Amino acid sequence: MNRYLNNNPDHVKFLDMARLEVGFKVNFFAMNVEDIDAVPGTAATRAKYAVQEAISRLERLATDTSKTDDAKNEAAKTLFKNVTKEVAQSIKTIRSYGDREAEAAKNRAFDVLAPDATKGTIYTEVRQYCREQAAKGDPDFPAKLSQMVRTDIDVARAISAGPGFLSGVGDDRRMHLVTNALEAFAPDDVAHMNHALEVGKQAERMEAGLNKLGQAMFSSALADRASYSRVDVDAPLIAPEAGE
Repeated sequence: MNRYLNNNPDHVKFLDMARLEVGFKVNFFAMNVEDIDAVPGTAATRAKYAVQEAISRLERLATDTSKTDDAKNEAAKTLFKNVTKEVAQSIKTIRSYGDREAEAAKNRAFDVLAPDATKGTIYTEVRQYCREQAAKGDPDFPAKLSQMVRTDIDVARAISAGPGFLSGVGDDRRMHLVTNALEAFAPDDVAHMNHALEVGKQAERMEAGLNKLGQAMFSSALADRASYSRVDVDAPLIAPEAGE
């Protein structure tokens, strides 16, 4: 007797792996819950338990002698709907956390580069100096400017506060310089932003894992056939008289 309803070797391997800690990390949530905030960590843990329990019930369902193969697949389809509902809520929580925390961290980081209203003249002079150096074509200036935005907050704010052409650089180069400045002057916020983005990515991984789980758990054709052939034994045996 097959261990699961679907005896495709790839599907059996997936189910065997997904019910294990390492398999859940590979297919659903790669990060260690101990290393992340309790909100996404709890959501991931709930999803893990739901997936593991669903696979355990699926294994028992495969040996249920009271059901035909069609009925077993129909029951597995219902089981998948139930686990999908639970995992979908975890996905929503994880994605929401990642988006919210990444945006908040990004805003905090950029606040560090917000221009000082009393230093407008300095920023103008910095940008003028950069334009002049760029116009000279000094091959050493790009590296020098990268170092300047990492070590001088006024230079970093001057570059960040205006479009690239004001500093004699293109928009891509300006964004690269701003990123360098953020890493230097707001390292904790940048690190948290990157961490939050990585947490958010786990939602996509979990969606992909859920899709694989559905393919491995049951046959849609057999489940549908069970629905089509079912006899409603509770239906009225005699049609009611007109007016009743």
